[in-house]
Amino acid sequence: MADDNRPLKPAWPAGRYARYAIGEIVLVVIGILIALQVNNWNEKRKFNREGVQIQKELYDEFLDSRAVLAERITSLESANEHIEALFYYMDSPKEIVQTVNIDSIIGFSLKYGNFNPSNSTIQELIGSGRLNLISNKSLKKNIYKWLQLLEDADEDFKNQDQQASTLLIPYLYKRLAMKNINHYDGLRNDQKSKLFSGDYSIVFDDLEFENLYEGKLFWNRTLLNHYKDLDTLAAEIIKQSKVY
Repeated sequence: MADDNRPLKPAWPAGRYARYAIGEIVLVVIGILIALQVNNWNEKRKFNREGVQIQKELYDEFLDSRAVLAERITSLESANEHIEALFYYMDSPKEIVQTVNIDSIIGFSLKYGNFNPSNSTIQELIGSGRLNLISNKSLKKNIYKWLQLLEDADEDFKNQDQQASTLLIPYLYKRLAMKNINHYDGLRNDQKSKLFSGDYSIVFDDLEFENLYEGKLFWNRTLLNHYKDLDTLAAEIIKQSKVY
């Protein structure tokens, strides 16, 4: 017969239950923290990979921009040299002027070009709000500086283009043979005009001609300075965006 007076199995003290529950909670919290940390590591690695890819794209884009800038700078410098040559021959005796191909000098003096890079990477970064993927604060600052300098250069180009298209070119149309001038600009390959006598005193003795070319030289130099500033900044951005 069973002994109903056997002692009952002692229950866990209340404090022991509390410690067990706390231990379970701590384990759960540690697991959550580890999972969050792993997720943060993954996100950081993804962030860094995207940042590196963006820098590579910026690097290539600005290499292309510098190549175009080099052409624009060379073209403007050449045009300025030919403008200075015109000023020189304006003060020279007529017999010396007759030995020089003034048509070619004028033709090359008229050359200029706008600088309009695609900036596709920059525009995409700003438009999508992904510019924060670039960790280099100085690089981000230079990107905004680049856009501002581009606006300034574009404004100078518009002033230069307006001066040339509305003042200088119409003046030359009325007094010189544009067929001759364009012959040296690569626009025409046929014979020169037979309607122009070749007497450039018609413009070399005219103050308006000198003033028009002085205005063109001013805007050429202004634009050239902006292009050189852009080139310096582009070189710095290339250095900052290079992934070693």
